[in-house]
Amino acid sequence: MTSAPNITHFTAAPSSLPTDGGTVTFSWEVTDATSLTIDHGVGAVSPVTSGTTQATVAATTVFALQAVGPGGTSAATANVTVACDPSPGTLSGTCNVPSAGQCVDFSQLSSVDLASLPTYCAGFGGQFGSVPCSSASRIGTCNVPPASPNTGVNCSPSGVILERYYSPKYTLETAQSACAGVPGTIFTPG
Repeated sequence: MTSAPNITHFTAAPSSLPTDGGTVTFSWEVTDATSLTIDHGVGAVSPVTSGTTQATVAATTVFALQAVGPGGTSAATANVTVACDPSPGTLSGTCNVPSAGQCVDFSQLSSVDLASLPTYCAGFGGQFGSVPCSSASRIGTCNVPPASPNTGVNCSPSGVILERYYSPKYTLETAQSACAGVPGTIFTPG
């Protein structure tokens, strides 16, 4: 009986990128495979035994390498973190407003701000939760300075507010324009 492919090595370097993303090099070592594919738009890669390829990454993503061979299919993953996305340990909450094409991740908030955000979020027709905003169909992220009446965050000077914009409600141009409406913001595509 033929064994499924054996993925002995699959990495993405660097595994952490600054807020504007960057280029990542994927490397792999595989035995008993006839084809290899990396998801999230990277596509088919070769040679099937060992090699490297590069891709541009704009948001935190878990990439999967799929190896197909006569004995079946195997997979391995490599994570690339973009600093603009909050780490799970710092995420305070999320306000998701699908009708507006927006979702906001709040991190490192005081208990006072955290207590007021569910009501603030509901005022926009949003749903407050603890799951990070999705990266699927995301046009860009606006890093908004905290401690402003317009953000619902007034007591957390070191808080992080990441307002996400999604298609089809937003294009790159309209997302950048919306972000630019607040002084001191930083827009990151993807």
